Amino acid sequence: MIVERGAVLLICATLIASMAASSIIYDPVPPLTVLGFGVISAVLLVEFPGGVPAGWAVSLSGLITVIGLTLRLPVTGVIATHWLPYGLGIGAVVALLVALLPYLPLPRWYALIALAGMAASFALIVLGGRPLIDVWVMLRDASAGLLHGLNPYELKFPDVPRGQDDYCFPYAPGAFLWTAPAQWLFGDVRWMESACLVAAVALTWWHAANGGRRPEGRALPVALLLGAIPGTLHVVEQSWTEPMLLLAMVAGAVLIDRGRANWAIVPLGLALATKQYLVVLLPLLVFWPGFGWRRVIACGALAGAICLPWFLANPERFVACTVGFHIFLPAMSRSLSVWQFLPTPVRSAAVLLGLLIAYAVTIARAPRSGSGFLLSAGVVLAVFDFTNKASFLNEWWFAAELVVAGLAVAGTRSPGADLEAAELR
Repeated sequence: MIVERGAVLLICATLIASMAASSIIYDPVPPLTVLGFGVISAVLLVEFPGGVPAGWAVSLSGLITVIGLTLRLPVTGVIATHWLPYGLGIGAVVALLVALLPYLPLPRWYALIALAGMAASFALIVLGGRPLIDVWVMLRDASAGLLHGLNPYELKFPDVPRGQDDYCFPYAPGAFLWTAPAQWLFGDVRWMESACLVAAVALTWWHAANGGRRPEGRALPVALLLGAIPGTLHVVEQSWTEPMLLLAMVAGAVLIDRGRANWAIVPLGLALATKQYLVVLLPLLVFWPGFGWRRVIACGALAGAICLPWFLANPERFVACTVGFHIFLPAMSRSLSVWQFLPTPVRSAAVLLGLLIAYAVTIARAPRSGSGFLLSAGVVLAVFDFTNKASFLNEWWFAAELVVAGLAVAGTRSPGADLEAAELR
């Protein structure tokens, strides 16, 4: 039954990512959030999977991706070049190959071919045009500003498309510190984001293939699915920063699994200094065996050290952009959450209650491993996305990716993680 639970969870994660991706062209409606809530509730109520999903679930997830790309290509939010169709086509082929992989007697080095296909698809999508979205303009201009000694939080962004945010850089400093080198060297921040996504897929597969308890061979197609689930090509195209967060989270889970929890502070602290909403994962880490509150404080200190120079440079502007912007952001009708359908007095309480339930269930029932951490993080973020004021494709895609990564390394655990947990007890 363990494998069946993993299969159901994998399909649910793929469907949620598919629905979130479809919301780019179709207006989100209450049934979307109702279905999302039902899936999340089911995940919380059943026992977490301890094994890699069956091959049929991987195939079905890959086919859902191919069908989604066939029905709706991510071409509306970009000034396209002739390279874009090739990138989308290769991406669809990779998804189809991942769907067929559980039934093909191919050697392990096939992973390198699939990774190369993903990298080629992402590269062609980056070359495929300029995205019409504020985040790409903000990251580009912030990188240019750094070269000229300017504070990104004091910049305005006149090239942002009409109707989008152009007066404030709303992300933590890690967002432009990650991407600036790609902008400086290669002329587009998306090269770094794409590289991080390919690296996250490779690291997940490597850990699954070389864990202390060797998993079954079907871990490979699940790991490859990380680079192919619905919405992935759109995330790459639109320059959302979640691929960098995915790499950091996978790296943290691998280090925890291998008894190197002190080193896990680095990627997790960097992730915290990149996107503010990851703060909701801190309570999970506090009670997680193998990590604990001391390392959580160290993560916060690292994130604080990264943010400190920008805060000291202009405290009022930094707080207004990174905190005030999100607090005073009006509710959006296109948000993929139930916030807009709830009575005003209970909205904040719903977020808090949802998170408390997610913490209680995941901490008590999830496997004490890197897989359990990734699955728990995905569930916590999905609950947050479901109840929060604003959640869109990138946040839901990230939560789904964490679940897929956790399933890919399910059953993988190194002896060092047990020693770390014993030390904490």
